[in-house]
Amino acid sequence: MIAVNYSEIEDQLILPYQLLKIAIFEETKHLFEERPKIIEKWYKEAYQMTEDEIRNQYPPNGMSPSFKALYFFLTEGLYFQKHITKYMIKEAVLRYWETIVTNISSYIYNEFPEEVNLSLNEKTIDQTIEQDYLLTSMDNDYHMIRNIVAKKKEFKERGAGQLAADLIDNKGNFRGMAELRPTQTTHNALKEDQEDLWIRLVDSAYNALDEWTADVFDLITYLWLVSPKNNEGYIEFHSNDALRLRQTLDSEENAKELIIRERDRFNIMKRVVALSSMWVSLSDGKVITQEDKQYDFQDFKRMFDIGALRVAYDKNTGEAQGIYALQIKPTAILTPLINASSQMIGLLHIKVFQYSHQTQKEHKRLLRYIDRQWKMRIRLKSKLTQPFKISTLLKEMDVPIRYNWSDKKDKLENVLDDFKTDGVIKNWEYKESFDESVVGKKGWYKEWINYNIIIYPTDNLLEGYKKHVELPSQAILDQTILEKMHQISPKNISLGTEEERFVSSSKSAMRESASTVEAEVIEKTQKIGNLKNNDQEKAFQIEQQAFDFDLKEIKLSPEAMEQMMNHLNMSIRHAAEEIGIAHTTLSRYLRKEKKRQNNKNDEKMLNWLKEKTLIGVKKSITKLH
Repeated sequence: MIAVNYSEIEDQLILPYQLLKIAIFEETKHLFEERPKIIEKWYKEAYQMTEDEIRNQYPPNGMSPSFKALYFFLTEGLYFQKHITKYMIKEAVLRYWETIVTNISSYIYNEFPEEVNLSLNEKTIDQTIEQDYLLTSMDNDYHMIRNIVAKKKEFKERGAGQLAADLIDNKGNFRGMAELRPTQTTHNALKEDQEDLWIRLVDSAYNALDEWTADVFDLITYLWLVSPKNNEGYIEFHSNDALRLRQTLDSEENAKELIIRERDRFNIMKRVVALSSMWVSLSDGKVITQEDKQYDFQDFKRMFDIGALRVAYDKNTGEAQGIYALQIKPTAILTPLINASSQMIGLLHIKVFQYSHQTQKEHKRLLRYIDRQWKMRIRLKSKLTQPFKISTLLKEMDVPIRYNWSDKKDKLENVLDDFKTDGVIKNWEYKESFDESVVGKKGWYKEWINYNIIIYPTDNLLEGYKKHVELPSQAILDQTILEKMHQISPKNISLGTEEERFVSSSKSAMRESASTVEAEVIEKTQKIGNLKNNDQEKAFQIEQQAFDFDLKEIKLSPEAMEQMMNHLNMSIRHAAEEIGIAHTTLSRYLRKEKKRQNNKNDEKMLNWLKEKTLIGVKKSITKLH
């Protein structure tokens, strides 16, 4: 092992191969801090040098495939043919950590099979739970399609054994059709045991159409909005993502102890397969008359495409146990409806996932409707407390026909009471005074259903809509990196020929331009380089003293965070985006009203505080230069 004190390496030192490996490990290890096997193996790769490495100053054939992919991403992907410093590695990881994790994830899962039960979206789900809301499209067509995946009873046999349902918009107009085509399979070549798993899921697709499937639909589109994608546009969807949101969590510790049965995973994945088996044809916004309704739709498109599967295998028998995760992306029929720049992106409360799809269907339906109406009112600058007609609320809830009118009234009021208790709404009340004594008398409901109810949104929702809905900054990726980054098949990365093709391909692709991070760092380095020799020596001495600054002395506190934000003239929303937490989380922390203890968020805030302190020191140094 190489004896190196990493903290003593100067930030502006151009790193030789030996130190470059160490810097890459040290600056990225925090991304995998909860995965000790990865850290242990990478540590050995970083701090030891084989004879081949000493001779060639290049990663050897036997290097860990995942660490090699990480090395190539940073050296050939971001800093092609550049002299790389410790500071450049720091900046790259700070800006592109999600992209880095996404691009090496497939190598990790192949190299470390035990990682199959860990989700790439874990931090995104953490943040979603913390902020209580996820982003979703409030577009009319999106709403229409999302509704149909929950209504199994609407699908009837059509043609050669295919099941089809009419797509009806919110005004009752016929707009197209949806077909379930469970005979369609994933385009990837699967192993025989994986094919058996897939067929089991496909066979259950029809029975999977319910409110839970609508939840999964929302979650996948949300993750596609905020998550980094590979070069083919796929994101990873893990069964853990949905199962964590479904469970009411009292603390982050409980979240980590979430026990998931194989049956739970199967239930999630069969709903994903049901969504990928759905084909839709829309009339491009035109209303189709009853006479035209029988025309033959020729433009059916699958809603989702499926990429690679992540399958768990029994350690003893080697048999496939279940699909834990898969790559997925919406097709062209959905992407315009969930485009990140769309003005129709709104907030949906995560409580919709926690209501039961069996006993609380009305809760789910009404919550989606109310959140959608608030988005529409905000967009149209209408009054948020504009009353809702009771007949409309009942229609959206789709209360079973067996309920009498007294039961329907109780159901509506109980659902709204639950919303208030659960923090989904702030309050609700009848607009008009209603005489309860008439309930049960003949025809009493005819007047009641025309009454109005005022529903008040929570302060948390209003705060989220103060400055329009914006995607987290981490979702706005440098697409040139994804376009230029050449993906290798994980099964081939350990072969020398594939590695050479990877590097050759990366070099030719990266010649066009350097990343923003590299440009900024090089510019700072050149400023020092342009100084006279004595001035250079003085600048580097001062800079070294700055890097010796004891960051351990910086303590996290609401006062320290507020002082730094005031110094930078930075808003809560802007600071939260940089830190990587919800602005509501930061706001509660500053007010000393933390909703639940979250050590990860504390660590993010402390790292941000230290980073801003270092940047301040660097700016002072630059002035001296």
